[in-house]
Amino acid sequence: MAIFETSEQLYSYINELFEELAALPEVRETLDSLKLSVRFNYTIPDCVMTLTISDGEYTLSRDAGDDTTPDVELTMTGDVAYKFWTGELNVMGAITTREIGIVGSLGKIMRLSPLIKAAIRHNKKRG
Repeated sequence: MAIFETSEQLYSYINELFEELAALPEVRETLDSLKLSVRFNYTIPDCVMTLTISDGEYTLSRDAGDDTTPDVELTMTGDVAYKFWTGELNVMGAITTREIGIVGSLGKIMRLSPLIKAAIRHNKKRG
């Protein structure tokens, strides 16, 4: 059984995570230093989200055919997304085995590393 049964559950989880992360001082520093757009194409359940970070702020939107070209696109299942944000996944290994598909520069994805690490620490504290 999938961790997220509906796209609403997946979006709610990711949105709540980012709201909590944005309140953390170390994440504020990361947001201040980034200018990046990442589209997450999720399957099982199907859901597309775009994370845009610019000028110290972020937006997370659900897309229904947005024409904006992101800097990077990541494709993965909802279960892989959960493992991605909780640290239960070796991200480089998942990219190599194509559990995570990438369109765009790996270097730009690596710019998300401080945000991913903060999410992992935060999720471990949440228990």
